[in-house]
Amino acid sequence: MNAAGYALASLNFLDWWLLAIVLGTADVFVLRRWLVFPAVAAGLVGFALMLFPQIAWPWQLGGFVLLTVIGIGVRVVRGIKSERPATRTTSLEEPTMSTFHDFQIKTIQGADQSLKDFKGKAVLVVNVASECGLTPQYAGLEKLHREFHGRNFSVLGLPCNQFGAQEPGSEAEIQQFCSTRYQVTFPLTSKIEVNGAGAHPLYQWLKSATGGADIQWNFEKFLIGKDGRVIKRYSPKTVPEDAQLRKDLQAAL
Repeated sequence: MNAAGYALASLNFLDWWLLAIVLGTADVFVLRRWLVFPAVAAGLVGFALMLFPQIAWPWQLGGFVLLTVIGIGVRVVRGIKSERPATRTTSLEEPTMSTFHDFQIKTIQGADQSLKDFKGKAVLVVNVASECGLTPQYAGLEKLHREFHGRNFSVLGLPCNQFGAQEPGSEAEIQQFCSTRYQVTFPLTSKIEVNGAGAHPLYQWLKSATGGADIQWNFEKFLIGKDGRVIKRYSPKTVPEDAQLRKDLQAAL
């Protein structure tokens, strides 16, 4: 038996659980959450092997592949359905608001604010978090805000705790963190939800206006034009210094 054959034949539940941990950890940095399916599959194979250690390695690998394919298939199907307007909301629930300026938010101090206050400005809308690997983007967002603020531009940060529970603090704690750590001067809102049944109406509209897909992670971005319409949506990995983002922004001013 060659080395590869010996390694496969000697697989045990600890090996599968180790693989599950590695894949799960890697998934945190992938953002799109595709690695969670093989991670769960590896964990389930390891559990089965703990109960039935006599399972041969070809069946172990087959089960791992089958469970992974099923998980990915379910996500793909759900993603397709979520992009269909007819399945996203009923006609009674369909938002009638058509621009960014038609919505209201609560400021981080808890006051109601109409987004009509941003009429005539380009706005970069960002769901933010204080304990994320992408949190250092605050520095670039603040720099962008200061650079173009005089040309009718504003960053708008909306704290959200839906991704890895990485915004657990109160509004007062968030405001203190942003002001002392990153000297943030751009407006922040109270904590909101961006996905699921409790998603803020603003984010329901933002997603609907850009294809319907859920927000991927903290620091996803939407560039809003002076007319209140969405110009472009950017992934969380798109940093504020990104050349294309800056080009799009300057075109909007």
